[in-house]
Amino acid sequence: MKKIKIDVVIVPLSGHLYPTMNLLLPLLDNPQYEIRLFTGPQKKTVAEAAGFNVVTILEGHIEEFEKAANNSEQLGILSAYHQLSASIDLINLVSDQLMKEWQKNRPDIVIADFITLSGGLIANQLGIPWITTMATQFVLETTDGPPCLIGGMGSPKNAWQAAVQFLGRKGTRLVKRIVSFSFRDRLKRYNFRLYNQLDQETIYSPYSILGIGMKEVELKKGFPKHYKWVGPSGASVEAGEDYPLDLSVFPNRKKVLVTCGTQLAWAKDNLIFQAKQLAKAHPDFHFFVTRGVGGEPFQCENLMENLSLVSYLPYKEYIPQMDYVIHHGGAGIFYQCIIYGKPALILPHDYDQFDYAVRGVEAGVALTANKEDTRAIGLAFEKLIAKEDWSELEILRQATQSYHPTEILESEIHRLLADKEKE
Repeated sequence: MKKIKIDVVIVPLSGHLYPTMNLLLPLLDNPQYEIRLFTGPQKKTVAEAAGFNVVTILEGHIEEFEKAANNSEQLGILSAYHQLSASIDLINLVSDQLMKEWQKNRPDIVIADFITLSGGLIANQLGIPWITTMATQFVLETTDGPPCLIGGMGSPKNAWQAAVQFLGRKGTRLVKRIVSFSFRDRLKRYNFRLYNQLDQETIYSPYSILGIGMKEVELKKGFPKHYKWVGPSGASVEAGEDYPLDLSVFPNRKKVLVTCGTQLAWAKDNLIFQAKQLAKAHPDFHFFVTRGVGGEPFQCENLMENLSLVSYLPYKEYIPQMDYVIHHGGAGIFYQCIIYGKPALILPHDYDQFDYAVRGVEAGVALTANKEDTRAIGLAFEKLIAKEDWSELEILRQATQSYHPTEILESEIHRLLADKEKE
C-alpha cells in the first residue's frame, strides 16, 4: 500500500514545536505514514531522539532566527513590527527551500504550525492540502468574544465591555491590514491576500485547523467550521534522565516550580528575584526556578536553603511531583498544570500570556499577578496556598482525558486526501 507522505514545518521554538511533535508521535510507528519534520538545527537532536526524520531549515541563519524570535524586552508596537519584519525575511528563506524540495519530492499533506507561515504559503502555491496546528488556540480571528494579544480581555460582563471588545476585534483587523499593506512588496511572490472569500485569515489552513487545547477554557466564539479541538499536548519531549533532580530529599516541604519558559531571557533575573522574596516569606516551601535552557548538561545551584536554580526541567517529568506552579502563562505550561491538576499563579510577561492568564482565572484553575509587583505576587501566593477547593481544576483535569487527538488528526488527514481526490 502506498504510504501517505506528510511533511511537517515548525519553527525551532519549544512552545510551537513540542505540541505538534506530541500530536504526531503516535503516528511515527504506523507504517501507513512517512513523516518528515522540517525545523531548525537547534532542535534536530531532540526531535531525532523522539523518533522523527528531520530536515533542517534555516541552516546558517541561526543567529538571525534567534534575534528575530527572542526580543530583549517586552514587546511594544514598534518592536513587534520590527520583529515581524525580520521574520518575513526568514519566511522567504524557508519558502525557497520548501519550494525546491516539494517540487522534486512532493508530500501528500503538509502540517504547519500557526506562525510557521512558509509551510502553508508554499502548499497553497503547489496545490497541496495542509493543516494548521495551533498551540495558541485563540489567536485567530473569530466572530465573537474577546480579541487577543491586547492585554488579556476576559468575558464581557456588560454591554460596555461587549462594545469595547467589538471595537477591539475591528481594530485588530485594521492593524493587520495596515501591516500587511506595508509588507506587500515582500509578500508579492505569494499573491498574498490577508482574507479569503469567506472573510477568514489566509495564514491559516482553509481545510483544517487543529486547536491544541481545550474548548472548556476558551472564551472566544465563532470559530471556523473546519476548526477542531484536539486537546492539550504541549509536554516537553526531552528525556527526564538527562535532567536529574532528586526531589525525594525534600520530603517535608511543599514544592513549587517557578518558570517563564524557554524564551523571555530578559525576564529571568526578575523571576529569580521574585522567587527569592517568596522563599524568604515561606521557609516551609521549596522553590525550583528553571532557566528554561535545555539541550545542555543539567545544572542545579542552591541560591538559598529553600530555593534552587536549575538549567531546565521537562514539564511532564517534574510537574507531577510539584504542589504548585508559578509560570508566565505559556500555552504548554498552562495546560500541563491542568493535565496534572496543579494550582498555578500566572505572572504574564508578553505575547499571548495575558490571554492565558485571564482564561486560567475564569476557569478557576489559576490566580494572576503583575510580574514585577512583589507585594501583589506575595498576596496572590498566600491566596493560592490557602485555597482548598480546587474542584474546577479537578473537573478540567478529568476533561483532558476525554480528547482523542490521534483519532482526530488521522480523520482530518484522510478527509483532506479524499477531498483532493474528488477534485
